[in-house]
Amino acid sequence: MNKNNLLFCYPDTLFNKFLPQALQINMIKNFISKFGKEISFYTGENHFTYKKLGLFEKKLKTKPKIEGFVFFSFMQFCYDRKDNIRILENALTKKYEIYFVKENIILKNINDFKKKKEDLFYYKKTNSEIINLILDSFST
Repeated sequence: MNKNNLLFCYPDTLFNKFLPQALQINMIKNFISKFGKEISFYTGENHFTYKKLGLFEKKLKTKPKIEGFVFFSFMQFCYDRKDNIRILENALTKKYEIYFVKENIILKNINDFKKKKEDLFYYKKTNSEIINLILDSFST
């Protein structure tokens, strides 16, 4: 496998109740295949790490030899009171690409992030109702 087409995949654990992980993975594979990308590995955040994206942040520290990361949704960065934008910026600063399937967003570099930063900043506010619904369903 070529490092230049490999992505680590993070399906949305909290969204599993609405769209099972297997379907999320299929959607992710379909989306990234359009760009010649493949999943190298996948995992989801767990009950203890989903708010702060702890597993993703831990994986970043290992400096994996891949091209980037694919998430089912940018919503995964919005489950905490604080936005996890700094983690996203950190990944892009380390030259990883980031893909968000549900929103059809691709951030190839920090410049792409800067262009979309305002939209990403308002995403949580404009999607607060669905985010709260997902959070409420996860805790029950």
